[in-house]
Amino acid sequence: MLTFDKDSFARLIRVLKQLSPTMRRGMLRKALRAGARLVQRTASTPGVVPILKKPVYKHGKLVRRPGTLQRNILIRRSKDAEREGDVGVFVNVKPARGALRGADSPDDPFYWRFVHFGTKKMAARPFLTIGARELQGPALRAIEASLKPDLQQLDLPGVNR
Repeated sequence: MLTFDKDSFARLIRVLKQLSPTMRRGMLRKALRAGARLVQRTASTPGVVPILKKPVYKHGKLVRRPGTLQRNILIRRSKDAEREGDVGVFVNVKPARGALRGADSPDDPFYWRFVHFGTKKMAARPFLTIGARELQGPALRAIEASLKPDLQQLDLPGVNR
């Protein structure tokens, strides 16, 4: 495992800022995705994310397919972080696109907010929060493990291996 003292961490930040933006973004995004992958897997585990037991039909037309919510829990890059010159990823439910959107589309997980946060008639089932909260330590270790080979290639002084 990588360990940093206060001075070597400051040096690491300075060295990363000196790298080309493309190289820095690539290294950091890869490492962040490694940590986010653990959160994604936990959040999409049956029992954590609610899954319909059978399809839902409305007037003879399929409107909810079992597993739609589970299949759409994805890791996405943060455009907000990139606008500020940073790197970020997040685990979220990806909405359907274009013509596949809408309450009557079996492939649109628009209802994830109702499930996650609850409504006045339905209790919250915070599947994304559970995935993130339970894996803070393991996700951080996955980020460190992903960064280690890249940092070793840079041969940074003051970084303990």
